[in-house]
Amino acid sequence: MADLTGGQLVARVLREAGVGHVFTLCGGHILPIYDGCLTEGITILDFRHEQAAAHAADACARLTRNVGVAIVVPGPGVTDAVTGIANAYAARSPVLLIGGAAPLALRGLGALQEMDQVTLMRSVTKGAWTVPETRQIPEVLTTAIRTALSGRPGPVFVEIPVDLLMTTIEDRLAPIPQRYVHRPRPAADPDALAQLERLLAEAARPVVVAGGGVYWDDAAKSLATFAERAGVPVFMNGAGRGALATAHPNAFAQARGFALGRADLVLVLGAQLDFRLGYGRPPVFAEGARVAVVDVDPTELGRNRPLELGLWGDLDVILRQLAEATPKTMAARVEPWLAAVRARETESRTKLDGFCASDDVPVSHYRLAAELARVVTPETIVVGDGGDVVGCASKIVPLHRPGQWLDPGPLGCLGIGPSFALTAKLLNPSQRVLLIAGDGAFGLNGMEMETAVRFGLPLTCVVGNDGGWGQIRNPQVSFYGEARAVATSLPNTRYDLMVEALGGRGVLVTDPRDIGPQLQRALGSDEVWCVNVILDPEAYKRTGTVSMAI
Repeated sequence: MADLTGGQLVARVLREAGVGHVFTLCGGHILPIYDGCLTEGITILDFRHEQAAAHAADACARLTRNVGVAIVVPGPGVTDAVTGIANAYAARSPVLLIGGAAPLALRGLGALQEMDQVTLMRSVTKGAWTVPETRQIPEVLTTAIRTALSGRPGPVFVEIPVDLLMTTIEDRLAPIPQRYVHRPRPAADPDALAQLERLLAEAARPVVVAGGGVYWDDAAKSLATFAERAGVPVFMNGAGRGALATAHPNAFAQARGFALGRADLVLVLGAQLDFRLGYGRPPVFAEGARVAVVDVDPTELGRNRPLELGLWGDLDVILRQLAEATPKTMAARVEPWLAAVRARETESRTKLDGFCASDDVPVSHYRLAAELARVVTPETIVVGDGGDVVGCASKIVPLHRPGQWLDPGPLGCLGIGPSFALTAKLLNPSQRVLLIAGDGAFGLNGMEMETAVRFGLPLTCVVGNDGGWGQIRNPQVSFYGEARAVATSLPNTRYDLMVEALGGRGVLVTDPRDIGPQLQRALGSDEVWCVNVILDPEAYKRTGTVSMAI
């Protein structure tokens, strides 16, 4: 028998769950957990803002497909972390946020940083709990972890009063649960699978949309097998990007509007029918298209539109079933349709290539994207954090594998970049990490570049600096005119000098011919770099691709 503090119990639970790193910002209420983590060999990374710590836990969860853990103080620490947890909730990311709390004996008396945290967190988590006594710390935490990882993944919250963390208890009175997470991989029932086979057999113009569920269910290989056997064009969004490599013959990106607008069958795999897919409705989807959705979350089936088939289950298992059942003749039958989609893809790519070749000064967004594409290898992890700068790069930068591209997800939460990038480097020290950031987005959590320096996590941040919130400013000017465009302009800030002041390296780039050499220099070093590229704020608008996030 041994005596353990509540903080040590927390750390033992985390170690049992396979957690190797926690992300935090310090405070007296949570110091006992730090002490326990040191004993258990769990690395503690402290950030400059709790939002950034929550983003790091989100990135950790996405990259490991396990629970990512952030630990914050009560009150403002928890409220600061809300944005990161809300982003994780929208992105289906299993984050455990542990919040400190005032001592139980002082609850309701107005103790320091006391507030009703559980009620606050319930709307952006799969579950929120408070621990009532020290011996229940393991049980409550494991319940939260099981909830985060089961079914559709998502974040959870547990608050633990500081007096419980400091209380000592015999370990036999608070055993650490084991083998408590079970993730069954349900297959399609025979009738549903037969119905899906019939839909494919009757389709002349099928399209597959692969979303984040393909990544979370580790279904990329099965998707490739099915796509090749069926001969279907595949479009990827969200965390599904990279499920098929950009160079794969069934992978498409630029012809999505053409394909969805003419498809007679759309098979949606682990993607939400939200704003990114026009809610699954015309005119984005063809008026008469049949739609089938496969998802691990049954509440997504039938969301926003009627379905020909809604199928609940594990995407990897179901895609393997489907590949085996798909006749070998299907690919030849739909080849004319695939060729038509490929022709439109080639046409769109050719148009983009023209933009990418621009030698204009200031630099165009597409020229920057083209230079970024040249340095991205299969081993490079790419993080996108911004509006037009990242939207443009996503069209050009090639992907080679699942999990190679990280972005905020459907909540559209800017400021994730430094946290995601340094966490990617932490977990993959042999790989290069490239952060593509807009100048507005970088300003939200740019101080975390110091965190990367402090922990020796070399990464390269490329700031596309067009002096404003371009994705909002361009339509604002179009709608209201230049004279009434307010709150959307920024100065061309010297972020390169800022990163140098934080202990990294920086360079300002104004000539497109200098981008490539500076990227190679930064990516080849063992230091934290900021390549600050001055962009033409009008260039993206001139391509006819003005966007507005609504």
